[in-house]
Amino acid sequence: MNRDELKIKFEDIPPEGLSLGFEDQKGDLIKDCYPISRPIRAKVHLQRWGIDVKVTGEVETEVKLTCDRCLKEFPFEIKGRINVLLEPRAVLSRLKEEVRLTKEDLDVIFFDGITVEVDEVVREEILLAVPMRKLCKETCKGLCPICGQDLNEKSCECKPAFKDSPFAILKKLVVSSR
Repeated sequence: MNRDELKIKFEDIPPEGLSLGFEDQKGDLIKDCYPISRPIRAKVHLQRWGIDVKVTGEVETEVKLTCDRCLKEFPFEIKGRINVLLEPRAVLSRLKEEVRLTKEDLDVIFFDGITVEVDEVVREEILLAVPMRKLCKETCKGLCPICGQDLNEKSCECKPAFKDSPFAILKKLVVSSR
């Protein structure tokens, strides 16, 4: 995959639109965030809408995530739809007053008005598809905080250490009745 081929000049997008397909075997698009276990495949269609560009398509891959509870690596499949509107940054600078965002505004990305970076649009969609809480399974029990035993494999004999509430000291206060 040559990333320079995925930087499309606005004026090079014909009136009927431009369709692109690419495959990233090594996962270069997201190598700084997640390793992949399957190549990144994307198909996108660019359509000019006045000074804006509508980008639609799909992306699929499988990334390797680390479970937040048990710290084991697990595969996470991503199959996502791309549906974003690219607007020139110049439009943003014209807005001086506060604006209330609508749901449609959340699917807007700003670009320089000259070059559409298709690889960056695909990268963003992949990163947005990764969940905030990464769990190998919803019922993952995690690790024992005392001995480190993986509680999914077997239980341990550790007694949970209950800390006193920070407000426990208030029980010792004596209220005088004067």
